[in-house]
Amino acid sequence: MYRMIFTVDVEDWFTNGRSIQIDSWDGYELKVEQNVYKILDLLEMHKVKGTFFILGWIAYKRPNLVREIYQRGHEIASHGYSHMLVYTQSYDEFRQDIRKSKILLEDIIGEGVYGY
Repeated sequence: MYRMIFTVDVEDWFTNGRSIQIDSWDGYELKVEQNVYKILDLLEMHKVKGTFFILGWIAYKRPNLVREIYQRGHEIASHGYSHMLVYTQSYDEFRQDIRKSKILLEDIIGEGVYGY
């Protein structure tokens, strides 16, 4: 039997934290769900579990998606909230971003979130 670690970054194309800032993300159509469901179905078919690093903003917009990932037995981890590049943030901005994402994800699944 082979062992491997499988992770997924749950974000959308416009949430890259570089060219398009978070204050305009609401103007874009979210397409992340259809792709995540395809991945979930493939993983289920092959009896594979993974860690899903979920962008906080996506979790806020699609809490049912986060619940579905969790209910299918996958680990939920934080990908930050706003996907800002770490080297562009102050220590306090970075800490607030992580905290916001962690609290949101924990509220959605009702369990602790430890991965980042």
